[in-house]
Amino acid sequence: MRLFRSGKLPIIAVIGILSASMLSSFIYANSDSTDRSAKVKSSIRIASASKPSGSLPDETRFQPIAENMRLLLKADPTSGHFTVTSKQTGEIWRSFPNSTNWQDKLNTDAWKVHLGSPFMFRYLEFNTRKDLLIESNFNAQGGAVTQFETTDSGFKIRYEMPDIGFIIPVEVKLGEDFVETKILADGLVDEKVYPKDQKDPKARLASIRLFPFLGAQTSDNEDGFLFIPDGPGALLDFKKHRTGTQNLYSERIYGDDWAYSNRNTMSDRNPVSLPVFGMKSNKQAVLGVVAEGEEYANIVAAPSGSFSQYNWVTPEYQYRFKFFQPTDTKKLNGYLTYSTEITKSDRATRYYFIDEQNNREIDYVTLAERYRAHLMQEYGMKPLTNAKLKLQLHLLGGDTEDGFLWDSYLPLTTTEEAAKIVQDLLAVGVKDMKISYLGWQNDGYSEYGGAFPVPKKLGGSDGMKKFTEYAHSKGLSVYLDASSYTFNSGSKDGFRKSRDGLRDLGSSIIETRDTVVSPRFMENVFTDDLEEAKSLGIDGYLLGQGIGSVLNTDYNEDYLSTREQSKQIQARLFEQTKEMLGDVQVAKGNEYTLQYTSHLDNLPSTYSYDLFVDRVVPFAQIALHGLTTYSFNYANLSDDYRMAFLKGIEYGAVPSFVVTYARSEELLKSLNLQQYYSTNYRDWIQEMESQYKKYEEALGDVQDKFITGHRELMSGVYETTYSNGKQIIVNYNNKKVTVGSHVVEAKNYIVNQGGA
Repeated sequence: MRLFRSGKLPIIAVIGILSASMLSSFIYANSDSTDRSAKVKSSIRIASASKPSGSLPDETRFQPIAENMRLLLKADPTSGHFTVTSKQTGEIWRSFPNSTNWQDKLNTDAWKVHLGSPFMFRYLEFNTRKDLLIESNFNAQGGAVTQFETTDSGFKIRYEMPDIGFIIPVEVKLGEDFVETKILADGLVDEKVYPKDQKDPKARLASIRLFPFLGAQTSDNEDGFLFIPDGPGALLDFKKHRTGTQNLYSERIYGDDWAYSNRNTMSDRNPVSLPVFGMKSNKQAVLGVVAEGEEYANIVAAPSGSFSQYNWVTPEYQYRFKFFQPTDTKKLNGYLTYSTEITKSDRATRYYFIDEQNNREIDYVTLAERYRAHLMQEYGMKPLTNAKLKLQLHLLGGDTEDGFLWDSYLPLTTTEEAAKIVQDLLAVGVKDMKISYLGWQNDGYSEYGGAFPVPKKLGGSDGMKKFTEYAHSKGLSVYLDASSYTFNSGSKDGFRKSRDGLRDLGSSIIETRDTVVSPRFMENVFTDDLEEAKSLGIDGYLLGQGIGSVLNTDYNEDYLSTREQSKQIQARLFEQTKEMLGDVQVAKGNEYTLQYTSHLDNLPSTYSYDLFVDRVVPFAQIALHGLTTYSFNYANLSDDYRMAFLKGIEYGAVPSFVVTYARSEELLKSLNLQQYYSTNYRDWIQEMESQYKKYEEALGDVQDKFITGHRELMSGVYETTYSNGKQIIVNYNNKKVTVGSHVVEAKNYIVNQGGA
């Protein structure tokens, strides 16, 4: 799977510097930046409050609203705050912080108001300063509830803040084991009509956090954690005394939107591919899933001691976005501002409530299991049946060779050579594999656009057909990497940069080394090519980048598409690929791709190394194992081959390699293959055979089984349990350990077929 060209994104700018004294008051600490080349600053200030009370809601005023066999919903009509009570255990979840252990001295006056408010928000005053975000909340604005009505399953409430003219309509619904909170697009107002003799500051909404402290708890008993969707999953344990302050996790679901990234700060964390978050405290937990408008939301989390005494995690719905507005034709000078048009759509989050039953302690596995059920219920994902372990074999076909006067085609693995590689792997005992052909396109891996026809030096279309037929005769499947449609290197496919390139809100074309293609243009080219791909007899496409893992708004007037519409385009391409070719795989796929894919390539296996993360856990793998297969980065390109292998065994992955028939040094001649530093299949065939057989022995009979348990037995020793009772124990230490009656050698693993 082709990766982004490192160091070639001119859309990254300098992070804004906020003083330490201001930072302690900032709720959205990492959200803005400074562009020094434009000599402008972007900052945040706190809106002054009209002395609102800094207290939590009085639960004695709450009224029963709705109930079912499992849950009882009560609400306060004067604030919209609510509680949910388990009828089986009596556990209570609140839309506001638990008042137990509240200590005034641990919360500033400003934060006391935040903690008691049903929502927090940011807004701008465009007639005052276009890049200055103002932070506030419903209580601080002296807001009023102007409508409250019960529904069959919950209630609707309308919040009004007359001083700035904002109206926020909200709906809360009770489900079987969840509550869904929603900000309604219909009825949302963010402007005020002023008399002619008064100056209109033009206040406009930027973002909202609805019930941001739902489930929030202190760290007084230290029995809990926050879950954030960083990499495979990460936990922030409840701690009374945590080193460092102002720790804040804030990441955009589905990653950065390139239409707003020019001269702006892009995240260096793992992109959020699953719109989930959660919290566990004592004998209760909550799993949040952003169910509507997730493409316009961030996941935000802060441990206790960062801004208040509470641990909290919440979605933040975005309505306006910061971008660079150029002021000259070369688009070198300009200023940072925010989009004037509001992005309206319903924004909903579903909170699944989990309480401890049958003496089974709640942990991250419990949350992952509920998310697995969500994927099955909401996306129709089904458990695998009779699934076999398959080696993920990536063949690197060719590239463009950088010449002195002109470039030329550089063949690395022809279709005949590909058949030879497969034949040799079968001969050494690799019985089953999925083959993905990279760099098969007309000009190879580094050139984008004009994918067809398959170049003659690679074997041409006839050669690809013959190779596919050969693979099929051995019971193997063949996929073509189709991530190249995201970019265009010149004028291929009738592409014209000025007409067909993706544009940001400042009307600049987004470019890396190549031009980013408008999603609607890409859709047309992709659809036209599907028929030719089908003629090759392949089993499917390997998608990724702009089709499954990168999501952008497009302000090109000829191809306008919102981020939501871009997601819909990508979903259509997955559907069409599956319908036309039969199957589809995806690299680093976002949640909306899961219902279409048979395999996830390059699934993250580690986190972003934030200092305040305490534990990395296989949340994504627990949720997905048994529904689909997945692999991590190519084993032969790993910085620590042994550790990567053990992680794959622990997390239930399948082995993955990228190889060429050509010698590894041949790749140095190419435009962009230097990262593939060791690919000659002869150097790796014994390792591929060894890994395949070890994976098969350990995980071959659990490909269609759910992961039902995962825990750290001792420092550096982890146990994974499957639904058939099999257990895998992995020891990452440099010395052997004894686990019960088992000895696990250093940097090794054991398989316990019967379970403990």
